[in-house]
Amino acid sequence: MSEPDASRSGRSFEAAFWPQSFQPYLSDALDQRPAGSTGKSGACKLIFAVARSGKTRLQRSFVSHPFHLTRPWYLDPALPGMAVVYVQTPAGGLIQGDRATLQFDLGDMAQVHITNQAAEKIHSMTANCALQSVSFVLGAGAYAEYSPEPVILFPRARFGQHLRVQLGRKATFFFSEIFLIRGDVTLEPFEALSTSLAVTDEAGDPLMREHGVALPLQQRLTGPGVLDRYHVWGQAVLVGRAVTEGWARKIQGEIQEDVFPDTILVAGTTVLPGKYGVCVKVAGTQVPAVRRALRRAWQGLRLRHLGVPAPDLPK
Repeated sequence: MSEPDASRSGRSFEAAFWPQSFQPYLSDALDQRPAGSTGKSGACKLIFAVARSGKTRLQRSFVSHPFHLTRPWYLDPALPGMAVVYVQTPAGGLIQGDRATLQFDLGDMAQVHITNQAAEKIHSMTANCALQSVSFVLGAGAYAEYSPEPVILFPRARFGQHLRVQLGRKATFFFSEIFLIRGDVTLEPFEALSTSLAVTDEAGDPLMREHGVALPLQQRLTGPGVLDRYHVWGQAVLVGRAVTEGWARKIQGEIQEDVFPDTILVAGTTVLPGKYGVCVKVAGTQVPAVRRALRRAWQGLRLRHLGVPAPDLPK
């Protein structure tokens, strides 16, 4: 076992990583244990390498509460060497003051699919916030898929997530996520949400960067140009692979063809700057519809990038 890189994980929770509008929550005092102290700080660090057999193996691991880890599975018939990992969190969700760190390192040519066993609940809060830092480092030719289950934002929840990815030469990263508001968004929504995604090449040059902040108590989410009538939203991103504009058009068409007639859903697809990938954004009124649209995007991106279909993984 190896312990997580404390310097790397610790920096993720410094104020500089979060927008100015979100920073008051970081310094908000708790009447209980301090934020990020023992019992409020969890880590999961996994290091993967390709074995002689060609399978991707879990080489080293370190987990602490609230994370739990089972052995990797090999569940993809089209990619039998890909390690499928379920990161479990039996604690029942994140509460105020929680700080969670996930670090995944892939050796050259490794292939890994990482998910979790159930939706992540962000509970109601009266002080501070919950933060999660996720990082990936991919070696040359590596391929990672990170597809966690939906994040449920309870009334007055305050949550920040920072995802950083470093891609080696010819490495590729796929990411999908879904957020949903629990309860009536017009009555008592979540209080604050900050999400960011930053992808760089091996030299540290940016390939993609996006940052979103929602503060429903200051600006309503139900207006035009925000969420309007939708309360479920998500995205699917493939970055690191050179693509054409045709990818975006075809995947957008496939999503629209797959939507049920009575489903209330909107979706948009675009090629990333420099044509180093594709991003699909979806919003809807039902989780199954948004999930179905993002799975269709995953299917289309996988077929075009790897030439194999997306598997049906058990949950």
